[in-house]
Amino acid sequence: MQIHEFQSKYDAIITEKGTFSEERTSVAGRITNIRRQGNNLIFYDVKGSGTKIQVMANSKNHNGEEDFTTLHNRFNRGDIIGCEGNPGRTKTGELSLQASRVQLLSPCLYMLPTQQTGLKDKETRYRQRYLDLIMNNRTRNIFLQRSLIIKQVKAFLDNLGFLEVETPMMNLIAGGAAAKPFKTHHNDLNQDMVMRIAPELFLKMLVVGGYERVYEIGKQFRNEGIDQTHNPEFTTCEFYWAYADYNDLLKITEDLVSGIFSFSL
Repeated sequence: MQIHEFQSKYDAIITEKGTFSEERTSVAGRITNIRRQGNNLIFYDVKGSGTKIQVMANSKNHNGEEDFTTLHNRFNRGDIIGCEGNPGRTKTGELSLQASRVQLLSPCLYMLPTQQTGLKDKETRYRQRYLDLIMNNRTRNIFLQRSLIIKQVKAFLDNLGFLEVETPMMNLIAGGAAAKPFKTHHNDLNQDMVMRIAPELFLKMLVVGGYERVYEIGKQFRNEGIDQTHNPEFTTCEFYWAYADYNDLLKITEDLVSGIFSFSL
């Protein structure tokens, strides 16, 4: 069971403090914090899919072949573990999994920053994006929000009868816009080629060919300046609609943007 599924399922049905269900379930996730109360009781914060739960490991409930202390001394922050046990609430009321079996699935070979200090250095965040995603939920939510926006754009255009297509990334000439392209070489054909700077020409060819509503969400490559708001590799959504004029374009743009805004909230 994914951790967010565990959270949503048992948070509503297990409400009494200090009680644990007879039901058995298992979860897997990354250890973000370890709290020890002696050698026989250990609390882990385990995170997965952007959600965190508490795993309580008690030597009284230990059901593994390996000694309890030896096993749990091996775990560190950042390790990915699998846990099997009973869902419930601790005496303080925190939703937890009372684990009878805990297994190391993947060790973390480099120590993670602590939750208190966090990861704030921009160079580290951008060059090690996986670490940024582990430590910062805001970054994770941006990735998720982007995916949801693209999904909504596609659904909006699909509902209007547009056909999603893919057009070539490499061309003999750079067309469809005024920009400096990236150059590459096709070894098998022994031809110099350029990365596309816009999908416009191919989309118009499809309209000429009889597809009256087409769109593409894809990468463009322009070998030009780079700053905080411009990137040489970027994504665009381009659509073409036969028999429509600028009034139709105004209306569809308003509906699309307002729909995305309400959906993303």
